[in-house]
Amino acid sequence: MGNTLPEQYTEVASATAFTAVADTPSVAHNVWKERGLFLLNFLKNPLVNASVIPSSKTAGRAILSGLDWSTIHTVVELGPGNGTFTAEIIARSKPGTKIILIELEETYVELLRNKFGSRVTVVHDSAHRMNEILADHGLATTDLIVSSLPFLQKQISRMIFAAILEQTRHGAAYRFFTYMPPVMKWFYRGLPLHKVNFVMQNIPPMWIYGIN
Repeated sequence: MGNTLPEQYTEVASATAFTAVADTPSVAHNVWKERGLFLLNFLKNPLVNASVIPSSKTAGRAILSGLDWSTIHTVVELGPGNGTFTAEIIARSKPGTKIILIELEETYVELLRNKFGSRVTVVHDSAHRMNEILADHGLATTDLIVSSLPFLQKQISRMIFAAILEQTRHGAAYRFFTYMPPVMKWFYRGLPLHKVNFVMQNIPPMWIYGIN
């Protein structure tokens, strides 16, 4: 822990990563089309998409702070949406790091594949199948789980929590955010969470929590 890059270096790394991705023919996305898609998905299901705008780059840096990236070889992102956190994950990861994105919303699946190309593996599936998906890719464990999942039905949430706890017991770090800490603490009751960060600059402000 504690191997966080200074902010100015992270921004340079992010720009470098995006330059490399943009140079590949697989990426041809439009930022306004992307924001429109995010708004449309919010209007379709505001309980799942709790904000009308994507998380900020500041939030992306904050959710990944305090991690030793030299020890991270596999990352799983749950519900990456439009990929704001994904871009920061790519910027901080070593070459060869396996990055698996698990996204249930089909419109985001296409966007993520176009946006990041072969640097990530995008799986159109439910987060509760995380460990089965890892096994499908020849992996027993992951080093980091980053989640943007909303509050879900109790049964599916319990299955997701069980999958996450199985990984954290093997040493994986888990990071997620919330806009409503009191509700989150009730929802996640029983899990060994700790507060990682608070991002006032995000709209709306967000609290970041984790395990390990």
